Amino acid sequence: MAKEDNFIVAIELGSSKVTALAGRKQPDGAIQVLACAQEPAENFIRKGRINNVNKMTQCITNIKEKLEKKLQKRISHVYVGIGGMGMHTVPNKVLRDFPGKTIVTSEIIERMADTNLAASTPEREILSVIPQEYKLGTQQLLDPVGVQTESIEGHFLNIVANSSICEDINNCFRQAGIGIAGMPITVLSLANAMLSESEKRSGCVFVDMGAETTSVSVYKNNLLRHMAVIPLGGANINRDIASLQIEDAEAERLKLTYGTAYSNFSDEEQPAIKLEDGRIINHDELCGLIESRMEEIIRNVENQIQLSKYNSSQLIAGIMVTGGAAKMPNIEKAFNEYTNFSKLRSLGKTRLQARTNIADFNADGSYNAVLSIIDEAEINCCGGEIGDNQNDFFLEQERQRKAEEAARKAEEEKAAAEEAERLRLEEEERQREEEEKQRKRAKRSRFFKSMKDFLNNLVNEEDENQVIQQSDKKDENDNK
Repeated sequence: MAKEDNFIVAIELGSSKVTALAGRKQPDGAIQVLACAQEPAENFIRKGRINNVNKMTQCITNIKEKLEKKLQKRISHVYVGIGGMGMHTVPNKVLRDFPGKTIVTSEIIERMADTNLAASTPEREILSVIPQEYKLGTQQLLDPVGVQTESIEGHFLNIVANSSICEDINNCFRQAGIGIAGMPITVLSLANAMLSESEKRSGCVFVDMGAETTSVSVYKNNLLRHMAVIPLGGANINRDIASLQIEDAEAERLKLTYGTAYSNFSDEEQPAIKLEDGRIINHDELCGLIESRMEEIIRNVENQIQLSKYNSSQLIAGIMVTGGAAKMPNIEKAFNEYTNFSKLRSLGKTRLQARTNIADFNADGSYNAVLSIIDEAEINCCGGEIGDNQNDFFLEQERQRKAEEAARKAEEEKAAAEEAERLRLEEEERQREEEEKQRKRAKRSRFFKSMKDFLNNLVNEEDENQVIQQSDKKDENDNK
């Protein structure tokens, strides 16, 4: 039971299960676990995305009731970790030219960031932005404020996803009567809790192998450089085994018992495997199915690393792999075989310390993500005592959310208007410069024309004098 009305609730929407945790951050950085809950999600979440809103809403309601019963406090809102198929990074550049030497200010950087956000489309929403280096002439800086330059090129890494992802999540939680305090990207929170600063600085690949998706994040110089979610995971192996007319539960058991990510088949024949229904299947055939799927997943990981334009010589810390599918035997050998990396480390738990009386808490690492989300969260999720004006409180939270959304939209419109005004002034300045050029060009043209006319007149006077002289000479001859 929570003794204080101060705690944070995090929920991870996984493809196999929805995981929730209520906790309180301690002064020493540890997390006091107050309550936890899990619900199966195979029937309404597919590859990290909601495909049945009603079932998702019911799941959220069930989790909320379980947590509130343990906390004896009401939950007003939560942090929701998001991921899923289709999420990836897109690099973008924003260029600013100045009329002369200009000192870069924080306002200039903010306007460039606003311009970058305008790159979103109705189909693709920018979920988060990771600023990269800024190029000033030949210099590349992480913080260009205060530097004098004639132009600046900002590099941004936008994390994008289908615009319906956040909309579906908001709808489900709204129907369940819970506000959303934030929607952090799960794999980034997880990476922050599992990777060290030196690993991200020297360069590494963080791979989270889940049930239906595998997330790949590439870090270098303490910055995220590339991220993508591959729509393949451990559940694909189960479906491959089930194609042998085997039930899902038995397929999972066979995967855990006989599965290996990489094997060197010897000449020694392995005994056949007897199924629960009495049938016999070939051992090598089963292992071949499992290994082929693992090879496909890892080769897709290697492809994402290549797309990041970094290689093993630059990513010195190597590959860090976590998640349920990463527990398969010989996973290190498989990565060594199918990638250009020889250095691999398997990560089971986060670096965060969890204080709890719950037996075997997080023994399988399934609470890693929600622990990492709580570690980064700031807003208190407690809604007071159970039954105390709950509807009024939620309505107030919803009103506040709408007000914040309206304020954010107004700020975006203001930034867009300022950007439009800046562009208008630049266009007016360009037109004035062009008009000045035209005026000077016309003045020069008039000058040269007058000079030409003057020279032409000089030529005509000479001709006239010659004619007069010739006439005078003729008159003299006639007189003689």
